[in-house]
Amino acid sequence: MVVQYLYVHSEGEAFYYPTARSNSSVSRLANRYLECALTQAASLRVVDVDCSLVLATNLGDRRMLGRRGGRLIGELESLGVDIVSAQYAHRPEDDHAHYLSSRYVLDAIAAVSERQPPERQLWLTDLDCVWVDAKKVFASSPPTPEIGCLFVSYGPDEAGGSGAHGSTPRGISELAATMGVAGGIPPWIGGELLSGTSSTLRSLVEVCTTLDARLAEEGKRLPTEEQILTLAGALGLARFHDLSGVAGRIPTGPRHDSPAVDDPSSLGLWHLPAEKGLSLRRTAREITRGRMTRLHTDFSTPGRLERRFNVDGTGLARRLRDDGWLATQRICDALRSFSIRKRAT
Repeated sequence: MVVQYLYVHSEGEAFYYPTARSNSSVSRLANRYLECALTQAASLRVVDVDCSLVLATNLGDRRMLGRRGGRLIGELESLGVDIVSAQYAHRPEDDHAHYLSSRYVLDAIAAVSERQPPERQLWLTDLDCVWVDAKKVFASSPPTPEIGCLFVSYGPDEAGGSGAHGSTPRGISELAATMGVAGGIPPWIGGELLSGTSSTLRSLVEVCTTLDARLAEEGKRLPTEEQILTLAGALGLARFHDLSGVAGRIPTGPRHDSPAVDDPSSLGLWHLPAEKGLSLRRTAREITRGRMTRLHTDFSTPGRLERRFNVDGTGLARRLRDDGWLATQRICDALRSFSIRKRAT
């Protein structure tokens, strides 16, 4: 079972997601992520991958997302995605605006796993992921009670989180030492992919909840899911298995300074954070317009798939095309917003 999850912010709630290309309103942000969810679901369905699909969300009234949001959810359901309700119980206490919803993965696990047999294998992914070879990824599932994830290659003092405590791998190591477990620098656990049996992941949520309570007693907090997961691993309360051989974050576009990924075509799952407002959005629009033939061809042809999602690099022609498409979308969005305001007055 592949589980995606979306926390929809309430009106007036502060939030900031640097790669979303849309922080102007709750509905626009939610729709941007629903576009990613739709593209990811299609990457499994158009090539007939045998798996169940779930979207865990706190969304109540779909009308708050407008016609676009309703259309996107309808398309998800037409692809066989089961919508599961999950409230945000594990949110950071300080409500830090940067990646406020990062801990929502814990609530998604709790909501979905309670409905599944204890041995059911779950794959929780960030919305901005694309499945390239699902069979390869599924075959890499670690044995119970290990939890599959991505180890992020941060340096010991490189920030991987926020807050006063444990924002770096060294900081997590020092925090673990104060809690009775001294050791080396722990691997940083990325939050974009988590895999394990239903019972194993439920136990992980319980571990994180217990750690949060213990830290709170000492006046400490870890705002992001990556921090609390890394601490759980450093304390030996969870066993993580690196799946970087089959999945990875892929930097795209001309403006990033991250090292290139060697042979991305060898991976079965791409995390594409910089493509939320571009190729993932463009693909979602093709889906909602019923243009599935080309999509099926691209997902069946590795080279075409790399070009579709800018994984093979961006030359001048591609950059001009993408910048032109983005400019067109901004103009269309502005005209649409003006039309809505005019009708309202």
